[in-house]
Amino acid sequence: MSDKPADQVMSVGTPENIVGVISKLLTDLVARNDQLPLAPTQVTPFHSSKPPTISVKSYLEDRILKYAGCSEETFILALIYMDQVVQFNPDFVISSLNVHRLLITSIMLASKFFDDVYYNNAYYARVGGISNIEVNSLEMEMLRMISFSLFVQPEQYERYRCSLYSHMGTATATAAQAALSQVPEAAATQAQAAAPAGQPMGYPPAADQSVPAAGADAMVE
Repeated sequence: MSDKPADQVMSVGTPENIVGVISKLLTDLVARNDQLPLAPTQVTPFHSSKPPTISVKSYLEDRILKYAGCSEETFILALIYMDQVVQFNPDFVISSLNVHRLLITSIMLASKFFDDVYYNNAYYARVGGISNIEVNSLEMEMLRMISFSLFVQPEQYERYRCSLYSHMGTATATAAQAALSQVPEAAATQAQAAAPAGQPMGYPPAADQSVPAAGADAMVE
């Protein structure tokens, strides 16, 4: 694991830039996939009864990025996990009915796997607008869907990172590449094994980072 403090790791490339790209990619993907019919056999615990009113962009920026305190690497790993859910489960289609639950669950798993400081499941449930019981269940479901494999090969991580940076402006990508050259190891080679599913092993929220309860527009029903 890197000896760098979490705030230094987060500053590389800045998670805000990555979140902006991911939200755009997922919003476009959901818009396309929502045109496809949903068979009853395709419904999973990640599916809600109706699309949440909060947008993917707001969910990522105003809830997860603001209150979860994740590093850039965590967001990239989370995207890889979401992609693996689809790759390992061909009938699963990311849509407006499941993208929010997929996001908060993949972020939670990625943070446990990579970040030196992460929160307990109850905190992520509050950030994501779902119950603690549900977030525990979704954690186990996602682990099952990706065959309990959280480790990402450095080459795979680098492909995803480069692809995301390619969607940014040239100036931003150049600056980020210069900063990344100071990091001795790729995120995948720095990571530890994830905490056991469902156990509140992370840090409790700090006093100045307590997250307000999700409003009606941020609830994922």
